[in-house]
Amino acid sequence: MQKNLICQAYKDLENSLKLLEYSLSKYEPFDPTVVYNFEDLEYYDSLSFRFEKAVEAIFYFFKTLEIYLYGESSDTYRKMLQRMEKLNLIKNLEIYMEIKILRNKVVHAYLPEKLEEIYSNVKQFGDILLEDFIKIKKFIKEETSCL
Repeated sequence: MQKNLICQAYKDLENSLKLLEYSLSKYEPFDPTVVYNFEDLEYYDSLSFRFEKAVEAIFYFFKTLEIYLYGESSDTYRKMLQRMEKLNLIKNLEIYMEIKILRNKVVHAYLPEKLEEIYSNVKQFGDILLEDFIKIKKFIKEETSCL
């Protein structure tokens, strides 16, 4: 049963990151001096949504992986990320704490004056998620029979 959960969490993460990767491939920096029409803003809304979902998927995957490997989940994100860092699945614990904070900003705040910075950070951190996914994929292939 736990193996099925980790395999499904991995597949969900992979699908979420594929969508994010597609949005990031079309990335154009947000220009606060431009008055965007609704169609143009739709791209940024989609990018934000896909980033949010990718972050949720990666944290869910990490939690599921913890249970799969250790039989328990950490009581804090920091402890969970420390485990992921020790497994060499993430670039840096502090970056993932920043990713979590950015995810919360994207979801809970609409700050027009901050959009340029927010989208730039989404691009930067989205690229890190995609880089780290290569390590995750290798780990899953070696440690489970999901792939």
